[in-house]
Amino acid sequence: MRYYSTKKKKYREGEMVFSENSECDGMYIVDSGRVRVFKTVGAGGAAKEVELCTLGARAMFGEMAMIDNSRRSASVQAVEQTEITIITRKVFEDQLSQIPPWMVNMIRILVTRLRETNEKLRTMVEKYTNVPDDDPGSLLTLDADNTFPLFDGPEGIKKDTSETFTL
Repeated sequence: MRYYSTKKKKYREGEMVFSENSECDGMYIVDSGRVRVFKTVGAGGAAKEVELCTLGARAMFGEMAMIDNSRRSASVQAVEQTEITIITRKVFEDQLSQIPPWMVNMIRILVTRLRETNEKLRTMVEKYTNVPDDDPGSLLTLDADNTFPLFDGPEGIKKDTSETFTL
């Protein structure tokens, strides 16, 4: 027996699943296809997208907003034709009620800490990354080997652009 609903939805390439700061309507499991998860940094014409990851079959996303009853912390967009199973709030809450209260609290604390870390990352990227105005992509783009070039550090400290950070 599956522990989640069988509600399914299909997305076309480029279609948004949800946007950062939107209300939570459930969490999702990718049945087929791929989605990209990204945050927007900066404002107005200077806004840029920071791609956090690409998720494929069996990946789950949207869980943070479900766990802590907050708005979405990132945006998700289909990279290709994608089919997703949606786990509704009711199904999620029914399952969560079967976990000891101390464990539910621990999970919520971890989500809060992750949100705080994500916000610090956004601040650092906005402050220390120089992106050309004609760059149509994200600020941090993973290479095929799952690395990306490091950005400039705090004022007066420059990182060698040949350095990489491996995920």
